[in-house]
Amino acid sequence: MTRSAHHAEERLSRIVDLLAQQELASTAELRELTGASEATARRDLDELERRGLLERTRGGARRIKRDTTLDEAFERRRRRNARTKAALAARAADLVPPGTAVFLNDGSTMFALAQELARRQFELAVATSALNIAELLARYPTIDVTVIGGSLRRTSFGTIGPLATDAICTLHADIAFLGCDGFDTRQGIHSNSLNDAAVARSFAEQADNTTVVADASKLGNRARAKILGWGNVDRLVTDTDDKPLRQSLARNGTNTVQVAPAS
Repeated sequence: MTRSAHHAEERLSRIVDLLAQQELASTAELRELTGASEATARRDLDELERRGLLERTRGGARRIKRDTTLDEAFERRRRRNARTKAALAARAADLVPPGTAVFLNDGSTMFALAQELARRQFELAVATSALNIAELLARYPTIDVTVIGGSLRRTSFGTIGPLATDAICTLHADIAFLGCDGFDTRQGIHSNSLNDAAVARSFAEQADNTTVVADASKLGNRARAKILGWGNVDRLVTDTDDKPLRQSLARNGTNTVQVAPAS
């Protein structure tokens, strides 16, 4: 992520944080908060409205009320390490040329990647097991969206079960992007859900390239269910600077794509 992009994400994060504390904010109030010009403040509000994080009002913005506690819980996860996730998403999106067929599983990191892919506005075919990601990408006419059916895992808005894995087996993608709940040097990547792990493995099996996107907070967390060993992962996009990890992955043929930690 460039310095200017990092500053932009920092402004957006401050606006979202403010609206988490109060329902309404004026443009003047937001300009004072971020130090932005009037034109930049308008662009920031347009971007956050596009992401579904606020509603523009006359002279400012309004917090979007979440319909359910599930929305609120996901929003809390999305905002955890939000700057790092945005940086990882930007680097992962650099790996996607126009016309690529992509798999995305569920989770807040994959949601950040979906936002970044949408922002770039080039043609893609995306198949996802995450209903919130599908809803986001469906707003963009250049992105062809396939929703993987199945039972709904309410805590993640992801579809799971044999209907999901059977549907994935009929598809193909150039790149499977996978988020995870944990990874370690020896065992690979892990999920807290056996069902989510099965869906992620199915995506990997049906893709030419498997790229895991995970921030440093996941390192050392083996979670409940193994998804894949490193021998089945082509790339890891991460902000951790763990030399033994990079060396171990390299021996397994996994390339580490390093992202500078968010300050």
